[in-house]
Amino acid sequence: MFELLFLLLPLAAAYGFYMGRNSYKDTHARSKTEQTNKYLHGVDFLLNNDKEKAMDEFIAYLDSEHPSFESTLALGNLFRQRGEVDRAISLHTTLAHNEHLEPYECELAQIELACDFMSAGLLDRAEELLQFIVEIPRQRPAAAKLLVKLYEQERDFSRAIAVGLEHKDILGADNLLRLSHYYCELCQQALVTSNFKEAKSHLSAALNLHPSSVRVRLLQAEVLLKELQENPASLSASAIAEASAASEALKNHQGANTTAMAMTAAAAASTVNALAMPPKVLRQLLKLVSEIATLDPSTGIFCLEILKRCFVNKADPRYREALSELVTKTHSAAATVELCLNVAQNSSRDDAEFMLLNAIKERPNIKLFSTYMGMRAQDLHHEHESEVILQLKSIVDAQIARTNHYHCSHCGFDSSMMFWQCPSCRSWDSIRPQQSLDSD
Repeated sequence: MFELLFLLLPLAAAYGFYMGRNSYKDTHARSKTEQTNKYLHGVDFLLNNDKEKAMDEFIAYLDSEHPSFESTLALGNLFRQRGEVDRAISLHTTLAHNEHLEPYECELAQIELACDFMSAGLLDRAEELLQFIVEIPRQRPAAAKLLVKLYEQERDFSRAIAVGLEHKDILGADNLLRLSHYYCELCQQALVTSNFKEAKSHLSAALNLHPSSVRVRLLQAEVLLKELQENPASLSASAIAEASAASEALKNHQGANTTAMAMTAAAAASTVNALAMPPKVLRQLLKLVSEIATLDPSTGIFCLEILKRCFVNKADPRYREALSELVTKTHSAAATVELCLNVAQNSSRDDAEFMLLNAIKERPNIKLFSTYMGMRAQDLHHEHESEVILQLKSIVDAQIARTNHYHCSHCGFDSSMMFWQCPSCRSWDSIRPQQSLDSD
């Protein structure tokens, strides 16, 4: 009997091994099922735009008992995105100093650690780390890009430009756009101290990097206008001579026909304006406005502001001509309104109303409609009807004032102000004026 029990021992051991193995398989299967469910729940929350819950599920999915390098790296990134930077730093530091990892894996962990430091505002530590990593050839593109962003975050645009130019061969076209904006930022800093020579130098460098930049041309116009404003003695002798000649021409044409006198009067108006704006400068500014409108039709409202500052005398025929060209190129509602008001004031209100009606039919816009109501209110002889129209106009104007006129094409951020760098996603040159029914 005892021998029989002894012979059954191997069978019992085999049975125990079999049951234990099945138990392990069941436990492992349940664990895998739970992990899969967490992942699927995370995807479901993400699809339903519930980012917080999605992030919780993904963190639970990645935080397994035996995490891989990739999952730990991703887990640290999720912590950083959720604002738990201390946990991200801890995870990525552990990976970066793990002697059992491959060298390139430690390098990737160091790059993520630099991102953690930047998110935490520890820019000195991030800079020290990135300056080390950028010397590693295979990590040079990622480290150089982060180093440029770090100096941008510090608003040290000179160093950002230096790094960007040093690694220009690997950073691509987007880097050139970014560097041109850095030069523009330096230009604006120079304008604060009225250092026009330095401002122009920065703009020249920006234009070399990004020849089709709208911002550079807008700043070129700003530099010219501010320089003229602060140095009125820069009026050219030729402009003064032109004004004197036109004045003499007026005297000599007193006996001439009406057409000739009208032409001379227009010339006189132009030369009066030339005293405030030298012809050479005016030609430069009008050329810049034309280039800006051609490059980006959505910038009509900026071009209009330049034209208004160019012409002190709004009766100058060249002002109306420039407005007409701007309207043709940009279809800007603001420019159309200014053109129609100019026609109403200096020519014929009927012509102005006719132009407005045609513009409304071609491109319906609330600004145009508001201006038309204002003109019609002036034509009405009945005080009550005029008051009703003006009340309606005030309601429309209030709606226009509440509208966010600028929109980021990258992240959808809306703003009532213009920014060259989106405050939300920090991308450059992505915010543009909206062209819509209640915008420009």
